[in-house]
Order: sequence, then C-alpha cells, then structure tokens
Amino acid sequence: MELHHPGEILKMEVIEGRGLTIGKAAELLGITRPTLSNILNGKAAITPNIALRLETVFGGTARFWIRLQSSYELFIAKKNFLKNPPKIKHFDFV
Repeated sequence: MELHHPGEILKMEVIEGRGLTIGKAAELLGITRPTLSNILNGKAAITPNIALRLETVFGGTARFWIRLQSSYELFIAKKNFLKNPPKIKHFDFV
C-alpha cells in the first residue's frame, strides 16, 4: 500500500477541484506560491499553521489535514524503519 502526500490530496481535491491556480490559492491562503508549490509537490509538510489557513479559507477542519500529514509521516518512517531496522529487541515483562 502506498500513501499519498497530503499535498497531492490538497492539489487534486481542493485547488484543482475548485478550478484555482496555485498562485490564486496561495494568495487566498496568505502564503507564497513557492511555499504552496512545495507542499503540493510533497517537498514540504502541511504544518499546523497551514492547516488552520486551509480550514479558514476552504472549510473543513485543520485536524483533518494534520491527521493526513501525521499518517503520511508515520507511513514513511515505518517504511524506512523496516528497510533498515535498528539493533533493538522487544522487552518482555516477567
């Protein structure tokens, strides 16, 4: 299973879904076009501040975007963890 960066979801569902350009969406959110572009391209995370902006401008909840970002980051971390596991063992309680 492959999880998509929340920026891809933001791009498809919110920006393209409303017929907006990246520049116009960035203007509405009060952020720079490069900042939004980095999020949409998976090069930057949806921070709590960005999530609150999304909630204010487009509706929905900031919590939704934060959960998407957190789930994505955990997915990537687990993938990397399993690829190169540390030398640790499970602790068994007696």
